[in-house]
Amino acid sequence: MSDATRKRFALVTGAGTGLGFATAKLMASKGWEVYGTHLASQSPDELRQCGVVPVVMDVTDESSVKDGCARLSKEVGDAGLATLVNVAALAEIAGGVIEGVSMDRIKALFEVNVFGTLRVVQTFLPLLRAYGPAKIVNVSSTATRIPVPFTGIYSISKFAIMGITNALRFEQAPFGIQVTSIEPGAMDTPMTANHQVNLEKTWSRMPPHVRELYRPKLGPTLAAMRDGLEKADPPEVLAKLIYKALRAKKMKMRYVGGRGTSGLVIMQNLLGENLSESIVKSALKLNPGT
Repeated sequence: MSDATRKRFALVTGAGTGLGFATAKLMASKGWEVYGTHLASQSPDELRQCGVVPVVMDVTDESSVKDGCARLSKEVGDAGLATLVNVAALAEIAGGVIEGVSMDRIKALFEVNVFGTLRVVQTFLPLLRAYGPAKIVNVSSTATRIPVPFTGIYSISKFAIMGITNALRFEQAPFGIQVTSIEPGAMDTPMTANHQVNLEKTWSRMPPHVRELYRPKLGPTLAAMRDGLEKADPPEVLAKLIYKALRAKKMKMRYVGGRGTSGLVIMQNLLGENLSESIVKSALKLNPGT
């Protein structure tokens, strides 16, 4: 069977909402046979309406992930899995300055963003190898380029996603499996919605001495960040970037996309990391005495 007539099965995690949903919907509209994972608490109706096959799967639960893989193995058969898109992630649960975030919240975020991604990759790699020249797309973030205040723990988890991606690029190369990471800018999704309310909740979760120390210093910075979120891209914009990566004959190491991200990359490439950091700190009023 030629590649042109071969069925292409894809798995998109975190497809119950936001970027995962937009990506699964777009891929289904382009002729892919798409399975989209969602939590049991999320309705599968919209996925079905878009031609996506819903799969209840919790990336933090090993048995849930294995059950999902067993189901796909039966349904795709010898065709294997052509693509894995890891979108499932959390952000707000571990928001705040690093000094004020509890270890329990940090562990909860890493269980989804990092260990969840690793769990899915480990479990589904045999299905990807069964296809042959399969592709893996991991969603990182431009927060790895600018880990601004209140996104520190999230940024660290997305640095880990880049590490996973880069390691897989070497390990899977002999099998013909390509791997890339996507670095979206700010997105308008349920994960970033109600940011003013979420910001106040985040402050309230931190110890009083941390609030008293940081709030006067970071007030102007967080106000500037809120303005940026008001102009965030809809997830459909970044779904198109993921699809662009999947269509590439040879995927790049990473793809950056979204409002303002091209300028950021150009600035960092031309001016270097140190000067670029100084400019961003100044813009966010993070220098001493500002």
